[in-house]
Amino acid sequence: MGKTAMTMTVALLLAAGIHDNVRAGGQAMGDVGMQLAVDSREGHVRVDVRLENRGARPVYVPRALAAARQLDGRLFDVRDARTGEPVQYQGRMVKRGPLTADDYLVLAPGATHRHSIDITSAYAFAPGTHEYRLGYQGAAAPDVQALVAGTATAGLAAPAVTFTYTAR
Repeated sequence: MGKTAMTMTVALLLAAGIHDNVRAGGQAMGDVGMQLAVDSREGHVRVDVRLENRGARPVYVPRALAAARQLDGRLFDVRDARTGEPVQYQGRMVKRGPLTADDYLVLAPGATHRHSIDITSAYAFAPGTHEYRLGYQGAAAPDVQALVAGTATAGLAAPAVTFTYTAR
């Protein structure tokens, strides 16, 4: 996975109950747990990320995943749940230089971080009511310098979650 895609990681958690158009899933990466949830009610597709450091050392996660207000590239793998075809990314595409330590957020031992981002306009959701699958794969590491250098990283992923969205 490229460094730009790695920085686009966004994870979201829906803390309350699961509704027909709200789905959640999660998977642990070493001592870091990641859970995604999608809330597609009220005419928007919001992705909620929950990151939890269960280890004894700090972990560095992409700031774009943990704090971005909007996507700067195709961060999530969004597909039509019936056909498996990818949904086209139509959001901003920002070219940038090599990543630095400032591009990562420190997740302290025992800490939990939550973030939410609206991806409604970033993907070409088909008009009408459709079912989609959204997943994420990226990287995190206990050593930010190794992460910036592209070495000694650990995979950070959440299983795809299925949601229904009605686009106008």
